[in-house]
Amino acid sequence: MDHDGISAHASVHAASTSLEELEAEKARLKARLEETREALVCRVCLDRPVAAVFMPCAHLSTCHSCSASLTLCPLCRTPIHYAAAVIID
Repeated sequence: MDHDGISAHASVHAASTSLEELEAEKARLKARLEETREALVCRVCLDRPVAAVFMPCAHLSTCHSCSASLTLCPLCRTPIHYAAAVIID
């Protein structure tokens, strides 16, 4: 009987550890999702999603509307030769 009691206790402990690990992983994933969402917002207007990649630096940092008014990349200050449209679904 002691063996069954120890086995059940170990199983409960393992399940709670797994639950704690899952909760920690959930928190890490939520933080990463928020970082990703922030990275996909226009760095100029901070409102619309990014939709233009600048050449030649290849930074993806602004929406289509804001990219039309820029001559320098807002991240690296490289002159923009052209902005290519990007669609992120």
